[in-house]
Amino acid sequence: MRATHRPGPSLLRRLRREDGAVTIPTIFWLPLFFMIMLAGVEMMVTNLRQLLLERAVDVATRELRIGNMVNLTHDQLKQKICAAIRFVPDCTANLAVEIFPVDTTTWQFSNTGRPLCTDSSSTDVLNPTLDYGGSNQLMVVRACLKLKTMSDMDPLGAALVKDSSGRFALVAMTAYVNEPRE
Repeated sequence: MRATHRPGPSLLRRLRREDGAVTIPTIFWLPLFFMIMLAGVEMMVTNLRQLLLERAVDVATRELRIGNMVNLTHDQLKQKICAAIRFVPDCTANLAVEIFPVDTTTWQFSNTGRPLCTDSSSTDVLNPTLDYGGSNQLMVVRACLKLKTMSDMDPLGAALVKDSSGRFALVAMTAYVNEPRE
């Protein structure tokens, strides 16, 4: 009888093995799935912040509508709105609020420009329109909050339009009619 000697697996035999076949596709697809998951979380947080901003503007607008807050300064109005937002850091520093009337004959805003937003990289002083209007006048409140994204690695965070300080704008608008005043 002849003794057969079996050497270790040859190179060809090693290449045919399927022990690590899942590793290569996982390395290719895992970053894509991670980016999709990160974009989903970013979208959820951005939507939550938008919802909180809209609610806070509505709460402050209710007080304006019934006449409890008349002739507030811009800072006082920002503090009133930011008091209703708990999830946004540095709210008062990154919020700008405008109040202006609507002409009911043409249905045009008196302030038709872009929303007034803060810019922490700029030294320009904000000059917001705070026209509280008269009795039975249709008014618009527009608030712009600048926020940073959670990450610029995800496609959503990279796609948002940002200012020079890396912040994007959330804008909330609401309308109300002033209560009749004497």
